[in-house]
Amino acid sequence: MRLTVLLHGDPRAPQQARLGAALAARGHRVIVCDAPGVAAAIQREYGERCEELRLVSSLIPQAIRRLWARRRVRELGVDVVHLNFLRPWHDLWSRMRGGPPIVATAWGSDINPEVLHKSRRTVRRVDHVLSHASAVSADSVPLLARARARMGERAGAVPCEIVLWGVDLATYERQRSLAGAARFRRALGIEPDKRVLLSPRQTKPHYHVDRILRAFAASRWAKEGVLVIKVHGRPEELPYVQTLTSMMRELGVSDGVRFAEPCLYSELPGLYVMADAAVSLLEVDGVPSTFCELAALGVPIIASDLPAYEGVLAHDRALLVPAADHAALVAALDRLLDEPELGPRLAERGRAWAVERADWQRCVDQFEALYRATVATAAATSGRHA
Repeated sequence: MRLTVLLHGDPRAPQQARLGAALAARGHRVIVCDAPGVAAAIQREYGERCEELRLVSSLIPQAIRRLWARRRVRELGVDVVHLNFLRPWHDLWSRMRGGPPIVATAWGSDINPEVLHKSRRTVRRVDHVLSHASAVSADSVPLLARARARMGERAGAVPCEIVLWGVDLATYERQRSLAGAARFRRALGIEPDKRVLLSPRQTKPHYHVDRILRAFAASRWAKEGVLVIKVHGRPEELPYVQTLTSMMRELGVSDGVRFAEPCLYSELPGLYVMADAAVSLLEVDGVPSTFCELAALGVPIIASDLPAYEGVLAHDRALLVPAADHAALVAALDRLLDEPELGPRLAERGRAWAVERADWQRCVDQFEALYRATVATAAATSGRHA
């Protein structure tokens, strides 16, 4: 059955474009709400069709916005709204009478108070969205548990599932990505004999790239390789990038650090496969698609030992360290250099996990099943009340 799915999420997240393109490729009608960049990526990068919906200005009273939005989704025949991250303004949908069912996907930045402080009003509004969702997903066990705890009585009445933001195994294939790696090496001025340590996550303070930089400077990697820090080109990154640049000078490693400028999502395999190892050092996290992609490419991962990674970054397929333990991170970095067989062993096991558990098409299957379940439940409820 062909569905009309409205995606309303992070307007800058590549996951939005990936999902929209995958749904369109399966024959569904995709409408992207308030995310022109996502809509452009679906069409330009993936060659798939989508439509756009622009909601009326937030300066207009919310009650009027809800009435207008309800009229538009009825005109468009929207079957389900997928909120791919949760923000307070998404209660536009949860407070809409007679609106389409909601699938809510919680991200760590939405509901983990350790990451970003939220006002009480914001918390109440996000809780309202969760408590009125027809299905909820998250990418890790702790994150889904926290979302369920904020749903109230509805937690036991609707589907709540772990759905990873997996990896397109055909795109993230090591051999076909090597040419891209060579281009990135040339662009970044990295000699062929230099090892590459990659910081692939966002360049923001709570991603603790400063700790990665300090560990790099204290390890043998500073003599034998370079640290590549991926940036996304967002204005809010600039102050932290400036802080990192000052640290590089203080630590005497400016010549050994490169900032990889923003690139298309389709170019990421080349950037990732260039790395001999990748480091992520968050204190609170879900399961990022970055881990799935690195694993598929056979890049060894060093990461914080977090409950959210259980079943994903097991000790036999990654090096796990306490997030704030500088000495442990330095030791893990040096261990990869001291034990030549360790990196390939971690890479092989990570690749096997990605193939078995993180195939993107299976993840899309799960989202599609949640959509169909919510639509069927909404139809049955409507029939009972007719």
